[in-house]
Amino acid sequence: MSRNHLRLFLGMALLLCSTVYLANHVAKTSNENRFGLLLHETRSEFSHIRIREKGSVRCLLFVDKNGKEQRQSAINLAAPEENQLGYAKGLFSSFLFCHPQNRVLIVGLGGGGMVQYLNHAFPGMTVEAVEIDPVVVSLAAEYFKTVPGPKTVIHTKDAFAFFEEDRGGYDAIYMDAFLRPPADSELTEKTTRLKTDDFLKTLQSHLNPGGVVAFNLIEREAETPGNIASIRRSFPGTFLFSVPNTGNLVVIGTNESPGPDLEALRKRAVKLDETLVSAGLSFRSLAENLRP
Repeated sequence: MSRNHLRLFLGMALLLCSTVYLANHVAKTSNENRFGLLLHETRSEFSHIRIREKGSVRCLLFVDKNGKEQRQSAINLAAPEENQLGYAKGLFSSFLFCHPQNRVLIVGLGGGGMVQYLNHAFPGMTVEAVEIDPVVVSLAAEYFKTVPGPKTVIHTKDAFAFFEEDRGGYDAIYMDAFLRPPADSELTEKTTRLKTDDFLKTLQSHLNPGGVVAFNLIEREAETPGNIASIRRSFPGTFLFSVPNTGNLVVIGTNESPGPDLEALRKRAVKLDETLVSAGLSFRSLAENLRP
């Protein structure tokens, strides 16, 4: 082979290797983003869903018609009892108003981060979750190890229909299905029903004495002031908590009026921090997030 032919051969080989590398790099980066590598993607009757993983943190995301991802859950597989999302920590401001909580309900399962935190921090607590989408329930089990157990019950059902049955009373109800779903989601109409005065009164009627409902809202959404007004109409005691470094707002609804002030919440927080194994959750920090 002549020197010129050898140079040509080496040049073509280098070009081929570069092309293969670039193709693999593009394929890899198209499957990765700030939430990590894409592990699974599917469409259910209600949603377009993706599972991603970055390091040991795995996320469940809903995808809108434009491909934008909305993170619903995040669990550190190496420490599943730790809260990864600020709003989830904020929802546990409920303990400032009601402790102990022996029986709770989470409306909206996602990956099950809240379930796993409560199982760890409060092993004597009965934790129930109601989730309309059987695909989400299946993904929670397969990718996040969130499964029923002796103290954990997962109901696959529309929350509206769920409460039409006699479910007894709860010490706390966590409304993690109160957010607006992606614009093209089949859940839009069903989520809207969860915000009506009738449904909020139903929630109130399923609380044990001294019980609370914790709502997760997005502060910048146009409908949030109206949602807060609806909650105020149904719950004599309504308390707003900021969630630092997020766009979330936690609203606690109680049947107490006027309810505790900030100083009373601070005293309760000190006792909770001294007595509870809360997996890194600071109740004193939560109390300071109360809006005036």
